[in-house]
Amino acid sequence: MAAKRVDEQEDVGELVANLPVAELRTVLSSAVDRHLDVERHLRLVAARATGDVVGLRREVDRGLRTRRFLAYRESSEWARAAQPVVDELRLVVAGSPSRDLVVLLERAVGHVVKVIHHADDSNGTIGDLGRGLLDLHAQACDALVADPLKLAAWMVRFSCEDQDFFEVDPVRYAEALGEPGLTAYRRAIAARDGQRVFAVRWARERLAVLDGDTQAIVSLLGGDLSSPHQFIRVCEAMAELGRFDDVLAWARRGITETQGWQVAQLYDLACDVHDRHETPVEVLALRREQHERMASAGTYRALRRAADALDAWEVECAAARTALRERDRGELVEALLGDGDADAAWAVATEDPAWDPAGRRLRLAQARETTRPDEALAWYLQIADDELEETGRPAYARAVAVLKHARRAAEAAGEGAAFAATLAALRERHRRRPTLIAMLDKAALS
Repeated sequence: MAAKRVDEQEDVGELVANLPVAELRTVLSSAVDRHLDVERHLRLVAARATGDVVGLRREVDRGLRTRRFLAYRESSEWARAAQPVVDELRLVVAGSPSRDLVVLLERAVGHVVKVIHHADDSNGTIGDLGRGLLDLHAQACDALVADPLKLAAWMVRFSCEDQDFFEVDPVRYAEALGEPGLTAYRRAIAARDGQRVFAVRWARERLAVLDGDTQAIVSLLGGDLSSPHQFIRVCEAMAELGRFDDVLAWARRGITETQGWQVAQLYDLACDVHDRHETPVEVLALRREQHERMASAGTYRALRRAADALDAWEVECAAARTALRERDRGELVEALLGDGDADAAWAVATEDPAWDPAGRRLRLAQARETTRPDEALAWYLQIADDELEETGRPAYARAVAVLKHARRAAEAAGEGAAFAATLAALRERHRRRPTLIAMLDKAALS
């Protein structure tokens, strides 16, 4: 009988289930001797099974600390090796949260913070571990097992002394803190006024949200209300409190009183409220106003979605396109391509020979190819020539990809012989670029 192929072999889980316990112990002991990560996993499982927080602490100290500097690649490797410790803590939090476990999680987060201080964590893998541990800490505290006063002290110390990578939100911890803990937290934050300004200000902002204090929210988050961002922060706080009429009022005020690209988010916030209230006519009015004020392909799409919800796009379409044409012809081309109206997009792009659609030329050529491959072919060849103004493999790869499109368009247009001649001339023109010639050969562009 022929041996089983690899993909037909028995599932490892089935193998484990069918092995005698004595054999499994032998295999596991051998793996522990040869692999540190297996030993660590075994110790973590054993500590969880017995409820041994001391054992868990020992593995947390072993798995979440290092004295060496971690370069970029090493940071990712270290984070992957540490992840099983976090996974095991997650199981403990789900099964048996306790006061000792809360303290252990605080210790674990502290270890990770120290590692970040001497690591290149540009890709955020170690930071993700920290956020995961903080999430577990909050979940453990949800069981109301933490000492409220000690929890408040740790939150303030962690935010205002230990680090500035993460925040711990008093709104999230309000139930675990209770009145005694919140009182202690407020006093500690007030005592630090003027210190670690960002951390203290952020804590005061979150306390204002916790209290539902409109005046404090506007003062702390809105500031002088001179920019869209300040109105956005006030709206987000009101949404968190479920005060959607206030969200709408502050969004409308910000739309009226401020300028800039962030005003778009205020329109989004206002439309979200109208969606919640099931008033699509109001959404359409806002999206029309937004498009007239700051027309772009994005506002066009938003207006179309709002109009489609009311079967009103035929009424809105012409004015929407006119607003785009007057503001930015390139954005109009983008919108028309998004509508699938390739002919209209092509007409706009070619009505003025001096106008260059820039980065949209390839999309236009691809859209035009289905109906007029001869016109698409000319554009493909121009795009390829433009790409070959640069040297280097990335530029060559882009040019080759475009030339493949050009070959297809030439065949569809019945211009295969002319394309072959053009390609031969291109090869001759760039004969001193061996890498390009090799890439053309590989793509059968000869």
